[in-house]
Formats: sequence, C-alpha cells, structure tokens
Amino acid sequence: MNTFLGLGLCLLSIAIMGIFLGLWTYRDSSNRGLNAALWTAIVILGPNGIGLLIYFLVARKQNNVKCSNCDSNISSSSKYCINCGTLVSNAKEIEKRPTKHFLIGFIVSFIIAAMCFVWTIFSVISNEDLGSGDFEIKSGMSLFLLETNTKSKWNISYYKSTSKFSRNINKENNTPSTLFIEAKSKEGNLGLKLEQGSKEDTIDIKDTKGIKEIDLSDFNNGKIKLTLINEDCKGVAFKAYWE
Repeated sequence: MNTFLGLGLCLLSIAIMGIFLGLWTYRDSSNRGLNAALWTAIVILGPNGIGLLIYFLVARKQNNVKCSNCDSNISSSSKYCINCGTLVSNAKEIEKRPTKHFLIGFIVSFIIAAMCFVWTIFSVISNEDLGSGDFEIKSGMSLFLLETNTKSKWNISYYKSTSKFSRNINKENNTPSTLFIEAKSKEGNLGLKLEQGSKEDTIDIKDTKGIKEIDLSDFNNGKIKLTLINEDCKGVAFKAYWE
C-alpha cells in the first residue's frame, strides 16, 4: 500500500464512519421518541465530536413514551400528555428497533481508518528517509500489497499486482558492496533487474531458497536502480537489504 492509497482508504473509512454514526444516531434517537433528524444533524455536524458528547450527556438521558390516546411522544417523567391530557401511566412504550449493527459498522470503520492513517504516516516517514529520487511513485493495481522502504531495506509482499516496483541504491565509497535478497513467488517468473548506465543485470529470484547474495563490486559509485520483474506472479514475498 503506497502513501496515496493509504490516504484514500483512510478518507473513505472516515466517510463510512460518518454514515454509520448518522444511522445509529437516527435509529437510537427514534427509539427514544426524540427528534431524530435534529439530533442526527447535531451529532454529524458538531465539530471534534462535541455533537456526539452532547447527545450522550443530554439526549440519551431522555426517554419518551407514546400517548395511548393521540399517539404523541411524551416524556416518561410527565404525568399527563401535553397534547390531549391523557395520563402517562396509560401510555405505550415506543417500539425499539435494533441499533447494534450500525454501532459495529462504525467501530469497524474506525479501526480501518486508524490502521490506514498509521500506515500512511509510516509510509511518509519511510519514503522521506530514502532521499530525493530514490523512490518512484507507482501506478497500477495491487491485491493485498504491503511495502516498506528504509535507507537500507526494501520489502514487498502481495498476492497479485500490475504495479511496477523500483527504487535506487546510492553507492558511495564502494558501499554498499553486497545486496542480500530473499524472495519467493508461488506462480509466475519473478526477477530483479539492476541498472547503472549501460550496465544491466537481471537475476531470477522466483525462489532464492534462503538468502541470496549479490556482489555490487562491479557497479561504480552512484545510483543503482533496482526493478522487480513481475511476469504473471502470484503470492510474492520479496525482502532486500544491503551493506
């Protein structure tokens, strides 16, 4: 998951959170005989959760019943219906409709939004650590993608992807001298291309059967571009680090 995808999923999850919260508020306030539309607007539009706090402190302490004569919503603490004067003791309970599924949807959306937010922050920090030009923004679709980048590590795992994965290694004073690869693909042909100027090497990494060492001594100081070659691969797990 790259930074932009993580941010997009975070915003989408927040929007879904708002929908579930609005549905729960409307149903819960209706069950209490309150003005459902008004309280839903207060909860959704109240900044920084203030509306939701007010709802819990004020609205949820109220409980109305239905007048048996005129069917009006009246407070259970009243003695008479303010509309027709019927004794509240003869009033009917308001039909309670379930709200739990809305609350569960809100909680699940909140968890997903929190995870996406943390991942986005992590991706931003990791990509900033790479240095200018070391990381390339990808296009394409990926299923179950997880990618991490630091100054000396590059890990990727996905079930299936059409994205192009590449990044650069900065070689200075003949360091790093060795690239360590551990990779496996359940299907397809997985390779790693190393490029620097006119020099180009492609290595088969469909199954490295442990850690594979690649000597970088033949490459000059400067940037070495690494590109993951994906030919109809599925179930890819790729780990690389250098020193």
